[in-house]
Amino acid sequence: MAPRRPLVRHGRISKDHPIDQVIGSPSRGVRTRSRNLVSFCEHYSFVSCVEPTCVEEALADLDWIVAMQEELNNFARNEVWVLEERPKDKNIIGTKWVFRNKQDEHGVVVRNKARLVAKGFAQVEGLDFGETFAPVARLEAICILLAYSSHHKIKLYQMDVKSAFLNGYINELVYVDQPPGFEDPRKPNHVYRLHKALYGLKQAPRAWYERLRDFIIMQGFKIGKVDMTLFTKDVNGDLFICQIYVDDIIFGCTNEKLSHEFGDMMSREFEMSMIGELNFFLGFQIKQVKGGIFIHQEKYCRDLLKKFKMGDCKLISTPMSTNEHLDADVDGKPVDQSTYRSMIGSLLYLTASRPDIMFSVCLCARFQAAPKESHLTAVKRILRYLKHTPSIGLWYPEGAKLELLGYSDSDFAGYRVDRKSTSGRCHLLGRSLVSWSSKKQNCVALSTAEAEYIAVGACCAQILYMKQSLLDFGVVCGSVLLLCDNESAAKIAKNLVQHSRTKHIDIRHHFLRDHEAKGDITITGVRSEEKLADIFTKPRGDLLLSEVLEGHEVRTILSSQGGLKVKICVSGKIR
Repeated sequence: MAPRRPLVRHGRISKDHPIDQVIGSPSRGVRTRSRNLVSFCEHYSFVSCVEPTCVEEALADLDWIVAMQEELNNFARNEVWVLEERPKDKNIIGTKWVFRNKQDEHGVVVRNKARLVAKGFAQVEGLDFGETFAPVARLEAICILLAYSSHHKIKLYQMDVKSAFLNGYINELVYVDQPPGFEDPRKPNHVYRLHKALYGLKQAPRAWYERLRDFIIMQGFKIGKVDMTLFTKDVNGDLFICQIYVDDIIFGCTNEKLSHEFGDMMSREFEMSMIGELNFFLGFQIKQVKGGIFIHQEKYCRDLLKKFKMGDCKLISTPMSTNEHLDADVDGKPVDQSTYRSMIGSLLYLTASRPDIMFSVCLCARFQAAPKESHLTAVKRILRYLKHTPSIGLWYPEGAKLELLGYSDSDFAGYRVDRKSTSGRCHLLGRSLVSWSSKKQNCVALSTAEAEYIAVGACCAQILYMKQSLLDFGVVCGSVLLLCDNESAAKIAKNLVQHSRTKHIDIRHHFLRDHEAKGDITITGVRSEEKLADIFTKPRGDLLLSEVLEGHEVRTILSSQGGLKVKICVSGKIR
C-alpha cells in the first residue's frame, strides 16, 4: 500500500490550493456529479444513435471507429484478402463505408453496423465476374412456412450470419482499394487481392448461397424442388425445415432438441451475430403465442408514417372511398414524381402482411409515370388509414386440416383509362391466408365471362406452384378447390367445344381445361357475398378486415399478450 501523502498546513486560508494535492488535471475545471455522469455515458456507451454521412464523421466518433475495426477484424478472421503491389493493366475496384444503425422491433438502436462494400458498378463482365444469379425466397414461401409451422406447433428460431458474404469463395481475380481511413502507411499504393466475396460485388450473393447450400446439403438436408431456398430433413420421423433469405435463416423442428443442435452446428461453421426465437424478420414482427402465430408490420408502418410526415394526420376508417374511380387526370396539377414513387414502393412492401390495402395501393401504383394531385390525395388517404390501423396483421392458427383453397374474382372493365379488368385472387392453407394478389389484366376483356376466366387462369397458375412447394413439406394436395362467382367462366373451363362467343378468349388461358381434366383443380361457383377475393378487385367500404370469420372473410379481434393489447387480423375459413 502506498504511503499516505503528508498534508501541507497553512497558517492562513489561501485561495490557491497546493498543486501536488489536486487530483486530476487542474485545467479541466470543477467536475460536478452530473458532468461525471455525462462523461461516463460518453466513454462507456456501446452504440451511437447518429448515422454518419461520410467516413470523416465516423472517424470522429469512437463508437463508429470500433464498429469499423470490428468489420476489418472479420476480414482478417475469414482470410478475405491479402495486400499486394498494385498490378498493371488490372481493373482496381474502389471501396466505401456504409453506416447503419441496427434497431430492434421497438425501434431502439441496438448496434452500430459499419459495412465495407466494393463499388461493384466498376466491375467488368467476363473479367471481374461471371454468373451472378442467387435464388431468394418469395414472401408467400415465408407465409407457407409460418402456416405449416403453426399447424404442427413447431417453434421457429432465427439466426443471422455475421458478415455472411465474406464466407463465399470467388473464382475470379479481383482487386480492390484499401479501406478509406485505414490505409497502410507503409504501403499506401498497395491493393487487396480477394480470396472471398466482398459486399457490393456482383457475384457475392451467389458465392455465399453456394457456400451455405453445399454445407447444409453435406449435413443430410434435401433442397426444395421448387423453392431452392428451402431445405428439409427427416430425422426419425421428425421433419426439420430450414428457410434462408440471403444471410437470415429460419429453422425449426417438431423435436425442439434438434433445433438447438442445428444452431450449434451452424455456429461452429459460421460466425453468428444472433441466434434466438423468431420475432423480427425482414421487417415483419412475428409473435409465436399459444394457439398460433401472428405477423404484422406495426414498426414498419409507423416508420413509414414518420418518413412521409403523416404521423399527426387525421384518421380514416377505409383505405379508399367506394365511389372513387381514379383516372389519368390529364388536366390535374402534377406532383413530385420521386416522392410519389417512394410512397408507392414503401406501401407495396407493406402489402406483404396487409391484404386490406392491396387493391388501393396497386391502383395508385398505375399512375407513377405522371402522378397528379388527385393520385397523391388517394395515397395519403391510405396513409391515414394506416394511422388508424397500424397493428393489423395476419393470424395463423393451430389445428385445421392443411387443405389448399383458392378464390378468384374480377372487376370487368373497371380501369377507366384503358378499360382493362382487374384480377383478384387469394389462397388459403387451412385457415391461414398465405397468398393474395391484385393485378390489372394484360388484355381488354370483351365480356364478364372472359375477364373472370382470365382471373381464374392466374389463380390456377399460383395453385400449381403452391402444390409443388407443399410437396417439399410432405403435404400432398389432391384436387384443389378453386372458387369463382361466375358460372360461365366455370363452364367454359369444362366445355371442350369452342363456340363463336368464346373463340376470342386467348389460348394461353385454356390450360385451365388441361388441369381440370387432370384433376389438379376443381372449379366451382360460389355466391357473390362469399367471395373473399372481391376485396382485391374494387374498394369496399364495408370490409375493414373486421367482419365474419365463418363467412370466409376476415375480422379483427383484440388480444392481450403480456399485458400488451394488439389487433390481430384473423383470416381464413372454419371448416
